[in-house]
Amino acid sequence: MNPETLSKLSELGLQYGPFFFALLFLAIIPRWPYRIFKETNAKKDPPATPAELTSARVVFLVTFFFGLGLVAISVGWWLKSPPRIYSFQGEIVDLHDYELLASASDKLYFRPEPRPDIDGIPVRYEHFVVVQDTPFAKGQMFEVEFSKNKSARNLFRIPYTPGAADARFRVNWDDTVHTNVLQPDAAVAAESHGFVWTAHAGQASIPVYQGRPAKSQTAKMAAPSPIAVLQDSNSDVGSKIVALDQLDKMPASVLSDQGTEKEPALATLLDLTRYSDKEVSYKAELLIKKVNVDDYVAGKLSSSQAKDQHEGQQVLLKMEKSDSERVLAKLKPQRASQLQETVSQAANYRVIPTPSAQGDRYYVRATWDAANARTVECLTNLFHAELINSRSIEQERTIMKDRSQRLVYWYDKQWTIEMAAKIRACGGNAAFVEAGVKK
Repeated sequence: MNPETLSKLSELGLQYGPFFFALLFLAIIPRWPYRIFKETNAKKDPPATPAELTSARVVFLVTFFFGLGLVAISVGWWLKSPPRIYSFQGEIVDLHDYELLASASDKLYFRPEPRPDIDGIPVRYEHFVVVQDTPFAKGQMFEVEFSKNKSARNLFRIPYTPGAADARFRVNWDDTVHTNVLQPDAAVAAESHGFVWTAHAGQASIPVYQGRPAKSQTAKMAAPSPIAVLQDSNSDVGSKIVALDQLDKMPASVLSDQGTEKEPALATLLDLTRYSDKEVSYKAELLIKKVNVDDYVAGKLSSSQAKDQHEGQQVLLKMEKSDSERVLAKLKPQRASQLQETVSQAANYRVIPTPSAQGDRYYVRATWDAANARTVECLTNLFHAELINSRSIEQERTIMKDRSQRLVYWYDKQWTIEMAAKIRACGGNAAFVEAGVKK
């Protein structure tokens, strides 16, 4: 018998225990006394004596019935203690492509299930199964590691709940404990929780259209400074989280003293407070609180330097109305009056970044009166010129027919702000919206 056969027999013995050895005994051992009994009966010269025949018959019968006894014992053992496999399964829902899971247990396995895109952003469910050879205990935990690209990992614990056919969870940011948490998600609530765009939409199906960037626009490598990472729309969520953590360890003066060619750091942080990933928005809000934004903006706006005034206005346009009015109250009446018109238009500059695998997207929801032919024709030409497409102008008109809204986006906030202005110039309404899944 070769080693491979012995190895397979050993595995079967470990798997089936006494039952395997009982069958092995019946298949092999009785053949030996049966052969002796047969040979004894066949002897002719000299013929077998009665004693020899009796002895051979007894050995054969004892061996055979001993094997049957082993089978009976094995069946009893099998019925009393059958080998079993216990499983616990569930799913973690509405994960973005930048949200990564890894099993921290050798008993837990994942299987991803892509779901239909939401506003052009892919989401997935992660189905999990825990397999073990002993029954599960109430409250038994199974560990899972979670991260957002390059950010620090969180350790989640999935609890076993008796009586639950399938467990359902979702990952959320918890402001009270300042970390990501894995929370139970009721099946009914998960089916009806709704998406942000669904709340805005008045039509059954809302296509999403990608903007066409300026020809001179090219992707730039993010500089190593945290502020540059935050201002780079191509940086992923994990990199932004790391950059925010780095800034939190630096003096607050870094946020107010350092300007960039794009915009002041505070303007960037104010946009990030509206970021659709809750962890990013929460950490941006904490950084904002380290700086007296009102005094910073008032000081810039009161400066005689054009550069300072421009930076002050950039931050002012990102502030909420109540905050900007509080800043104006700190200025001289004449200067405040000059800026009143600017403040009234601030909503046209407060974009809402939405993360994706390709970078931060900035969505604009365009709505218009479908009965206004002039507005519809103007918007038709605008969308045909500004959106990535291979359609003819007639095909664009077909899309616009009987339609009163469209959702468009691009990876550059300035493009989005300008696109919104062009939509308004055509007679439509434009609003910056959060897209994808609520997180």
